[in-house]
Amino acid sequence: MRILHLADLHIGKIFHDVHLTDDQAHILDQIIAIVQEYKVDLVAISGDLYDRSVPPVQATVVLDDFLTRLLMDLEIKVILTPGNHDSAERVAFAGRLVRSRGLYIAPGLPAAVEPIILEDSHGQVTFIPLPYVDPLLVRKSLDDSEIDSFDSALHAVLQSLPPLEGRTVCLAHCFTQGGDTSESERPLSIGGSSLIDPDHFKPFNLTLLGHLHRSQKISDTIYYAGSPLKYSFSEADHTKEVVIYDLAADGSFSRETIPLKPKRDVRTISGELATILTNAANDPGSDDYLWIELTDRGALFDYAAKLRVFYPNVLNITRTEYQREVTGECAIEIRSKSDHEIVASFFRHITGDDLNQSETELMETVLTEMIAGQGGAA
Repeated sequence: MRILHLADLHIGKIFHDVHLTDDQAHILDQIIAIVQEYKVDLVAISGDLYDRSVPPVQATVVLDDFLTRLLMDLEIKVILTPGNHDSAERVAFAGRLVRSRGLYIAPGLPAAVEPIILEDSHGQVTFIPLPYVDPLLVRKSLDDSEIDSFDSALHAVLQSLPPLEGRTVCLAHCFTQGGDTSESERPLSIGGSSLIDPDHFKPFNLTLLGHLHRSQKISDTIYYAGSPLKYSFSEADHTKEVVIYDLAADGSFSRETIPLKPKRDVRTISGELATILTNAANDPGSDDYLWIELTDRGALFDYAAKLRVFYPNVLNITRTEYQREVTGECAIEIRSKSDHEIVASFFRHITGDDLNQSETELMETVLTEMIAGQGGAA
C-alpha cells in the first residue's frame, strides 16, 4: 500500500495579517499532482486541517475542493484526524455518510477510537486514527483521576483499543519527546508537560504524526509530516515536503520525500539598506514573504516605502542596531557629567558601541550650536 502523509495544513491561516488561502490552494494543487504521478493509494492527514476551530468560509471551500478531487476525481481513499486547532465535532460532521466514498474521519473524544481496516494486494492493513487527545476529556470520560498528563491520557486511549493483528498504522496529533519545535505551533498546555513518550507507538508498524511543523524522524517507525507551508519566520530554514510510504507485506516500509515549491517563500534578509536595495533588482524571490533586518547604524528615512518598491510582501522590518542586548546598568548616570559625556553614554547604552571620531565631532558641533542658540557658552 502506498501512503502519502500530510499534517498541519492550517487552512485559513493568517500570517502577519496576510490571508494565506491562495498560497495553500497552490500547494494543495501540487499535492494533487504528486498523488497522481506517484499512484498513491491513500492520503493520511494527521490533524490541524484548519487553523482555527471555526474556519472562514474560503478555508472550507479550499479543503472541500482538495478532498473532492482526491475522492471523486482520483478515487483515492483519505483518512483524517482532528488536531488541536480543529473542532473535532465540525470536522466529523457527516463522517458516517462519506465513508462510502472512501473518506474516513476520526471522531473526537470521548467517542471511541474506531480502527479502519483497508486492503491491498497483500491483505489487510489496520489504521488507528487518533484524534487530538485532551487529558481533561479523557479523565472525565473514563472517570479516572490518575490521568493527569498528555502521556497518561494517550496511554489510556491506546489501552482501550481492541487487540490488533497484522500490519498496523497509527495516526496521531501530539508532541513526542525528541521532536524539534518552531514558533508557529500552538502550545498544548500551559504550565504542564505536553510531551508524549514515543514508546507508546512501538506496537505499530508505522506511526504518522502531526503537530510539529518540521518534517522529522522520531524513531525508525515514527515520523512527523511537518506542515506543507512555512507558517512562521522560525521555519525559514525548513524544507517543506510530502512523504510517501510504501508498506510491504511484512509491515516494513520504504520512505520517499518529495519537495514542495510554495507560491511565495518565507525568508529573512539582513544587511544595510543600500546593499539590500542594490541586490533587490536581481532577486528572483521579490514576491516572497520577508522579514528584513537593517543593520545600518545611522538614521534612515522612509526605508519601508523604499523596500516595498522591490519587495511588496515585506511583513516585518527591524533595526538590529536598536535591538542589541545592552550589558551593564540599565540607567545612565548623569550626575557630574558634561553634556558631551551624557550624550556619549546614551549612545553607548542604545547601540552598545562608543562614538567614533566623526560621530564625536558631529556631536560636539551640534551641542555647541544648541548651547549657543540658548545664549550659553560651550
